[in-house]
Order: sequence, then C-alpha cells, then structure tokens
Amino acid sequence: MSFATVIVGHGSRDAEAEAAFLQWMDLYRSLHPHRIFAHAFLELSPPFVGDVLREQATEADNIVVVPLSLLPAAHVKNDIPLALTALRRDFPQQNFTVTQPLGLHAALIQALQQQIKNEPDFDPKEWTLLVVGRGASDPDANGQLYQIARVLAESVGIRQLELGFIGITWPKVEDVLQRLARLKPKGVLMVPYLLFPGILATKIAQLFDTFLDQHPWISGARVRPLGVTAALCEAVEDRIAEARGSPRYALPCVTCQYRVPLGTLQEQVGGLKSLLWSLRHQATHQQGKPHQHAHAAMKKHILICTNHDCNSKGATVIAEQLQRDLRKKSLHRDFKVTRTSCLGRCGEGPTVAVYPDGIWYRNFQQDDVPTLVDEHLLKDRLLSERIDSIL
Repeated sequence: MSFATVIVGHGSRDAEAEAAFLQWMDLYRSLHPHRIFAHAFLELSPPFVGDVLREQATEADNIVVVPLSLLPAAHVKNDIPLALTALRRDFPQQNFTVTQPLGLHAALIQALQQQIKNEPDFDPKEWTLLVVGRGASDPDANGQLYQIARVLAESVGIRQLELGFIGITWPKVEDVLQRLARLKPKGVLMVPYLLFPGILATKIAQLFDTFLDQHPWISGARVRPLGVTAALCEAVEDRIAEARGSPRYALPCVTCQYRVPLGTLQEQVGGLKSLLWSLRHQATHQQGKPHQHAHAAMKKHILICTNHDCNSKGATVIAEQLQRDLRKKSLHRDFKVTRTSCLGRCGEGPTVAVYPDGIWYRNFQQDDVPTLVDEHLLKDRLLSERIDSIL
C-alpha cells in the first residue's frame, strides 16, 4: 500500500516566511529520500490544502496529514477536519490520518536551549526569560504555551519567567514589557515561540528592541524562531509515528524530569532522587492561611517633592492637580498623594516617586498629570520619557 505525507503550513504573505518553510521542506525531504512528500497551506499561499490532499488521494492509499503547528489552535481542530470531510466522502477507500500538532517536544526545547546557551551575556540567576507566542482564541493552545515556557525555563535553570502574546489573547506582550520594567531584572532574554521568521517575528523583535531602547539600564538579547532545523524534522517524525500506531513515548515523558534529560533537569533524573522528592513533599506539604485585610489596601502611593527647588518649578501645583484629578475619578481612596521634603534630585525636578512600583520620574510637568493617572496608575504603563530610575 502506498503511503504519502502532506505537511500543512499556515501560509503567509511574507516572502521570507514562505521561503523558510520551503527550505525546511527541502531539509526534511533530504533526510527521507525514499518517502513521498507534499506540502500545502491553509490560507494566504498556494498550494492550498484541499487541492493537494485531493491530488494525493488519487495516487496514495494512506495519507498522513501533518499540521505544522506548534500548538493545537483552531486551524488544527477545525480547518483540517473540515477539509477532510469532503475528501473522505469522495475517496472512501483511502485512509486519511491527521497527526497531533508539534506541542511540547524535547527536540524543540533542546533547539531553543542551544540558542540560549549561545548568548554570551545571559545569566540565568539574574535575567528574566520572556516567551512570546502568537496567541489564540483557543485556551488549550494558550495553556500549552505556558507549559512549554515553564519546561524551557526550568531546563535552562532560570527562576524568572514571563509570557506574553502578540495578539488575540492576554496578556499582550506590550503589557508584559511594561511590567518587566518595574521588576528591575538585570537582563531580559526574549524567545519568540514561532516556527519561522515573518511578519509576527519582525513585529515582536521591534517591540522588544524599542523596550530596550527606552530602558537602557536593562540588558537584553533575543533568539530566533525555531526556523530550518533538524529538531523540527525530528518532532514531525515522532508525531507521524504516533499517528501510525507506533509512538516513541508511551508516557508523556517530555514533561517528566525522571525520563527525558533536559538541561538542568538532568540532575534530578533517577529513582533515588524521585523517592527523596516524594519524601520531602510529604514532609513539607503544608499551606499557610492567607492574611485577610479588614479594609481595601491602598494600590499606590505617589510622593511629590515640594522642597524649594522642585516647588519653584511647579511641584505644589502638580500635587494639587493630581489630588483633584484622583478625587474627580473617585480614585482618591486607591491612590494617595504625599508632599515630601527633598528627595535628593535637586536640579532635576520636579521629582515624583510612585510606590510600591519604585518608579521615580524627573522633570515632571503639570501636563504629565493626566497621563500619570490614565497610563501608570490605571494601566500600569510607565511614562518612559520621564523615568529617572527604578528602585
């Protein structure tokens, strides 16, 4: 019986993205020269999936459809099954099998690990790992990215992890970058969890580079999308093997630290260590009762220097306007304004400090008050052009 494999990509109007996909297809074919391969796209770029599958059905008895998708979003769950409905009716003798999306796979994690290891300044003890995904309307896809990001973080030994999305769902990467500015990491390593370069990868890179330009005290580096790599070929082969009834892993071993060695997790592999982990868990499995306030806690405290130098530049007027604006919006119970003596920034004022964020602004102007309220206090977005320091 003849057997054909159809690799289904998303499709893109970006020439670089399409070229990378085709280059990877050439690599995959070269590793399996005796197999029958075809490729198709779901949208935007020909050849389209319905046409390719119909063509293959006239020549092969068994067709394995591989959605080249990192996560199980709507294209995998809806679009491909819909395309196969008509084909199964028109070709009742052919066997169509759809693999799982790539998902969490050791080869992909290890490929990203290698890129991270090549960053000379990366310090897992002081840097934050930022993983950025495409974003989907499917909570299953979004949830799997959190799982993948966590495994990647632990495998490289990092203790600070943030995750954002470029579209559709939350948290948006722009909001995550704003939060990162207040967390004061020594550096941020950004990982775009995408298959190939293209429009989204470029947009993510531009957002991250702008963030670094606005916060020069934070070091930064970013890795590339997975791209044309043998790791992607390995992951696809495993998904095909699973779909054809011979899975390489009978258990979800990629997420188990006792079976698949991944970076720093390798040190925890072994039966004795597994037993020790279990004993420690039983001895320490206690939960403290959370403290409950009898009143709503204050959200932020704004300190405004009204000493001589700052006051001569309008600090008192700024404090009064801020108090009025907060009261007009019924925010005066959530945000408190305090006039202070010298804050040690003479000549750079008026100086405004926001706590517990630890954000200090210099040369603050009366016109900045509405932006401070609407952006920083209500949306947690910093006034980057006024930042003096982050404590």
